[in-house]
Amino acid sequence: MNRQLFGDTLRLLQAELSPIAGIQLPFSPAEGDGLLSVMDSYNLEYSRKMHFMGMYIILELAARRHMECTEDHPDLIRNVLDGDYLYSFYLQFAIKHRELDFVVFLAPYIKQQQVRRANGDYSELDLTALIGQFLNAEFKKKRRSEKAIEQVG
Repeated sequence: MNRQLFGDTLRLLQAELSPIAGIQLPFSPAEGDGLLSVMDSYNLEYSRKMHFMGMYIILELAARRHMECTEDHPDLIRNVLDGDYLYSFYLQFAIKHRELDFVVFLAPYIKQQQVRRANGDYSELDLTALIGQFLNAEFKKKRRSEKAIEQVG
């Protein structure tokens, strides 16, 4: 994975996370390799790659915290609160960086995952594939617009 992108993304996230929350971001660069490969298929600006990597990291860590929520876990309350905070931070981050369309796209998948967890199914959401689907749909939409403009112009 591009170490600079990963480092820049972590610095951006740390700068925007509330220091009061005391949340660390234990995420290794190798965990984002699949997403980097997907993003490299599209002509994305560096800042936008950082935003998608940031949302990916936030959502992965939020899911991990919630996955650790078992009755006998010594940090149960902390994990619930951290997971909830990270989900709200994801929304703040996405809105601040103008990725509302992505939030709208991803919302039903996140809700389905939360419902499955409540019913005891702890399968993970494939965020890399979903981000790829979103970027693909966005790319197709942009190409259709460009073709329409060419035909009119």
